[in-house]
Amino acid sequence: MFRSQPFIPDPVEHTRMFSPLHPFTALGALLTVVAPILFVGDQPEAGLVALFLAYGFTLLEFKKYTSNFQFGMLLISGTALGIALDFRFTDWPWLTLALFIAASATIARQAFMSFFTYVNWLWVDTGKAILAVALYGIAIWGTPFSWELWLLPVVPLACATGLTFSYVQDAYHMRKRTRFGYRVQHGKQAPEFELPDQEGKSVRLSDYRGKHPVLLIFVRGDWCPGCHMMLRTYERNRSRFMEKGVHVLGIGPDDISVNKDMVQRIGVSYRMLSDDGQHVSTQYGVVYNNPVIELSIDYSEGIPLPASFLVDKDGIVRYVSRPDRVGEFLDPELIFKVLNEIPEPGQVAWN
Repeated sequence: MFRSQPFIPDPVEHTRMFSPLHPFTALGALLTVVAPILFVGDQPEAGLVALFLAYGFTLLEFKKYTSNFQFGMLLISGTALGIALDFRFTDWPWLTLALFIAASATIARQAFMSFFTYVNWLWVDTGKAILAVALYGIAIWGTPFSWELWLLPVVPLACATGLTFSYVQDAYHMRKRTRFGYRVQHGKQAPEFELPDQEGKSVRLSDYRGKHPVLLIFVRGDWCPGCHMMLRTYERNRSRFMEKGVHVLGIGPDDISVNKDMVQRIGVSYRMLSDDGQHVSTQYGVVYNNPVIELSIDYSEGIPLPASFLVDKDGIVRYVSRPDRVGEFLDPELIFKVLNEIPEPGQVAWN
């Protein structure tokens, strides 16, 4: 079994950080509570607008926090808006179903990223979005125009369909880029690099040579909700990595200030390195071109792929997350299996 040297945390890694209150999502929760009061007070239009704004405010922070609080608020406010619209305008719960399904299509892949990953079960998202739009069409079919009935469901439905479209095209480009694996392979020497962490301190991979194994986790950027889930997954396993002497280094394309805000906001305590020129991502072969995402994300070298690499004390890559299963990086158990197979000093290394 692998026994590491005692783990000595650095000044950045030993400090746990906690996520602050989600201001817009909290405002959405408040509006959801206020809405029934408005309905009881014979102000149904104001109540409907309050529920619509509750959904919209929560959606504003969807990429920023990706918390269960947000996921729950999208489901609650969306479903409540559907119930209120059905009660006021329809005889059947078409809009209740439509907006509940739209909200679930929006959050499902992020809330259950370890199961869905970026490339699996894509028909679930798209199927839900199409069904939600169809139910909306049934609800308004043959009814006279009413701005509340016709327009308020549009934002939840548009977000669901737009997001599921982005999932499909993203999966296509991921599969295309990773067909032949990453540039850095298992058993090879890990390329050296030097990058600043979220405090601006320089970090070299060779700093850990002969001392600790290093787990490199490449993220796509702060805009990526799935990457927040990825970072939190490894944070939850922090003590187990410490027992093995493993130092975790996150690497992303954002600058130092964005990384500092991100690790504080989502609550991770390991170093997040800024590869804003994407030179290291290119070295490791975990960057690709995605014309749809690049319309809204200004990364000149392309979009990083989510991936993980375990580098032993000698600088040899002992584990690479499988490119044909892009979600594999979300399963730290695979890395612990490899760590248990790394020989102690003096033993013959395995191939």
